[in-house]
Amino acid sequence: MSQPILLHHQINSRSCITAASLLSASGATIFMLLPILLGSASEYLTLNEEQAGLLASCYFSGFLLVCLSAVLWMQRVNWRYVGAIGTLILAAGLTTSGMVESYQALLACMAASGVGGGILYGLAIGVLSDTQNPDRNFGIKLLAEVMLAAALLFILPVYVSDQWGFKGLMLCVAAVVLLVGLAAFFLPAQGPGAATPAETELKNPQKNGPTWVALIALMIYFAGLSGIWAFVERIGAGNGLATDTIGMCLSFSLLGGASGAFCAAWWGDKYGSTLPLLISSVLLLAVMAIFSAPLNVSAFALASFVFCYAWNYGLPYQMGLVVSLDQKGSLAVLMSSFLSVGAIIGPAVGGMLIVSEGYGGLYMVMALAVVMGLGLFLSLHRQGRRLASYSI
Repeated sequence: MSQPILLHHQINSRSCITAASLLSASGATIFMLLPILLGSASEYLTLNEEQAGLLASCYFSGFLLVCLSAVLWMQRVNWRYVGAIGTLILAAGLTTSGMVESYQALLACMAASGVGGGILYGLAIGVLSDTQNPDRNFGIKLLAEVMLAAALLFILPVYVSDQWGFKGLMLCVAAVVLLVGLAAFFLPAQGPGAATPAETELKNPQKNGPTWVALIALMIYFAGLSGIWAFVERIGAGNGLATDTIGMCLSFSLLGGASGAFCAAWWGDKYGSTLPLLISSVLLLAVMAIFSAPLNVSAFALASFVFCYAWNYGLPYQMGLVVSLDQKGSLAVLMSSFLSVGAIIGPAVGGMLIVSEGYGGLYMVMALAVVMGLGLFLSLHRQGRRLASYSI
């Protein structure tokens, strides 16, 4: 950023970073739980994969609307109040989602829930982007997300879904969102501010071309990830695995995600940034190949573990890249918007592909998205720009 960050500002405190990470975890909860939520919703309302994918896309449409506006309000509002409001909207939307009995009503409720999730996630991205070490803090953020989701994936399928179904699932997640939302009161009221208004950068996108390329790469890459993640539960079910077994495997997989985020935060630029991006992408492609073969419990658990490790190992470097290229400090907050666009495209396209082409079509197209995203990231390097200048 061109503006020196106030090193002793409260935004760099442990309490602020922890609070922002927890709010991010709350905002990302629905995405992290997509496999079991979509699986449970599919059984509750007898949905096919295309309808389930549209359900996820509808949630992220509401998510996107808020994230797009974050550049306008991020530096002008009281962060504590915004965090509390986002928490209430998300919890109310999830509670209502568990009460409705029609697909159309569920679509509307999920879109409303997405508004709350977008507020929390956009707020967290904005807060952490303004910290002294955003790349390291993105790793901490991802670690909080996967740890919360791992606990829920362990508990929900075994102790909630079997007894109370989709309704119990949504009410339980809403209760967790309310509890975690208390972290909003540990944020500073506002940050140190930005030197260049984000609105100015949006009106002159040509002045920050590499940042826009990085954001587009992030969107494409995340579309490939979310297109697979949304249907992991269906992949397991298609191989004859029981619901509770799938839930335990996915909970185990998110420990892989925690390991990946921890490795990114711990190693930082020790191995550069090109190598981690290549490693994470190769691992993702390998997992897609494994998913395309017949799976037993061990293979499904291992493939899911590696998938989450690779995704959470590579993503902090991608997000750190955007921040490092955003020299005026005004576009990084748009990461949440581009991630949500990827999360809209991935499940929607994935569901259509499964219905029309089967799971083989899903794996092929999502693998192409990962390769395209990686290619854009590497093209920035070939243009003579370092992928990141980490100081973790």
